Amino acid sequence: MNTKLLASIAVFVLLAAVVGPSLSSSAFAANDAFMKIDGVKGEAKEKKAEMKAKKDDKKAELKAKKDTKKAEMKEKKDTKKAEMKEKKDTKKAEMKEKKDTKKAEMKEKKTTKQTAPSGEALKEVTVDMVKGTASDTNCGDKCYIPSAVTVAVGGKVTWKNVDSAAHTATASDGSFDTSLVNAGASASNTFNTAGSYPYICILHPWMKGTVNVQ
Repeated sequence: MNTKLLASIAVFVLLAAVVGPSLSSSAFAANDAFMKIDGVKGEAKEKKAEMKAKKDDKKAELKAKKDTKKAEMKEKKDTKKAEMKEKKDTKKAEMKEKKDTKKAEMKEKKTTKQTAPSGEALKEVTVDMVKGTASDTNCGDKCYIPSAVTVAVGGKVTWKNVDSAAHTATASDGSFDTSLVNAGASASNTFNTAGSYPYICILHPWMKGTVNVQ
């Protein structure tokens, strides 16, 4: 083996001895660097997850507050609505009660007006031909209201037709007759002779009344 070849081999061996450990150290260093990078990435990912969790919690908390406030507002609105309805219903009931009371008082006054106080006869009396009596065969003493009245001699009785059908007030003895009294119309008769005068409606004979003249 010549001298040059031996010298080349020696140089290669020497280089391998010097470079080998250096390359191995570089490989380990590179591996450490990659591990550090992976660690940083993991920490960043974990931090990002924590931030997202906090953000989601904050969002859920805000939504819960919003829903609670919305529910409270709805409850207040419903309560106020219920209170207003109750007040309205109460007022309506009070108005109806007042109306019914007034109506009853007027009816009582009207009925009282038709009856002479302490046996004293009235000068004028109004009698209603009641609504529905054209078909109500069982109206009895409610066909004419009041069904019996008392007037003084020379007194006047007026029959007012509040029904939708025509009626008459015709004396059973033929002493007076209003003739046909159409719906909404009135007819009167003056009584100059004392006595009791039963009468009917000639169209609806179940309608009966009496005029007493004193």
